[in-house]
Amino acid sequence: MKKTLFELVNEVEDEVTFMAFLQQLAKDREGHADEWQNDSIASFLEAAAEWGQASVDGLIHYEKQVNPWKRCAQILYMGKIYE
Repeated sequence: MKKTLFELVNEVEDEVTFMAFLQQLAKDREGHADEWQNDSIASFLEAAAEWGQASVDGLIHYEKQVNPWKRCAQILYMGKIYE
């Protein structure tokens, strides 16, 4: 069964798994653009940066990751859905 992006982002541990996630993120955008909140690279990066800044100390339902590969993957993932 194919894993969701959410599952993949939570499996990121190192450069190899980060790159695998990044490839799937690109494929998701290509195949499911209608599911993305941000339709331009500018709005995607802005949303990712805003969420990254908002979560720098963690959030109510989010504990900030200490693994930098996973943290970067989470920030990019949130660029897809954060408004």
